[in-house]
Order: sequence, then C-alpha cells, then structure tokens
Amino acid sequence: MSHAHAHSEGPSAESLALNHEVSDARSQPIIWGVVIVGVVLLLAFGLMAGLLVITAGSVTDASNILSNSEMSQMQIPPAPRLEQNPRVDGDRIITEATERLESYGWVNERTGRAHIPIERAMELILEHGLDAVK
Repeated sequence: MSHAHAHSEGPSAESLALNHEVSDARSQPIIWGVVIVGVVLLLAFGLMAGLLVITAGSVTDASNILSNSEMSQMQIPPAPRLEQNPRVDGDRIITEATERLESYGWVNERTGRAHIPIERAMELILEHGLDAVK
C-alpha cells in the first residue's frame, strides 16, 4: 500500500495495523533536523571553549584603570551627584526637611525673613487669611 494521500474517509488499513497514521508526517526529516541542531550546538560550544583557552592569558588590559595621579587631577562633577548610599542620604534629607518644617529659624537675617513651624504657619493663615502673608 502506498503512503500517498487517499481521499477516502477514515484511516487506512496500514495505519490501523500500526496504531498510528503513516501518511501525515515523516520522521526522517525531523530526526535529521534534531541531529543538525545538536551538531551545530556542539561546534559552537567547542569554538567558544577554544576561544576562551586561547584568549585566557590576554585579558589583562588595564588601559581603562586610572592611576593615582590621574585621579587627583580629575574634576569632580557639579552637584547633584550620584548618591553613595541612597538609604542613608534619603533619611538625612528627610530628617533635615522635617527639622526645618518644625522649627523657627532665619531665611535671611539681614532682611528680617524667618521661617516658622508649618503648624504655626497654618494656624496664622487660618486666623488672618492669605492676604496678611506677604
């Protein structure tokens, strides 16, 4: 019996005898595809291993490392710079802001400008309105 597609209804007698359809897919191209992919992967692995063995000793290029004299001549970028420790710096910023919002102090003593606690400022605005604050 031929493996050609027949236009009959239901499976062929050969398919029923083998318990699988014999005319839909051939296994040989699939097997060859898997073998070829495996060989290509093995060749790629061998090539990369060979390159690592050959270049292992020559990865000591230090041209991108600054010497101490170069570091002392380096100009520091203007603020704001990257934080070294964001958690500590963030906590410090919040503490300083909270202290300023909750305390009295001078903004400019020469001109007589001061800052007051935010709670007191809100009370004064409620008592006198926004027109009094200028």
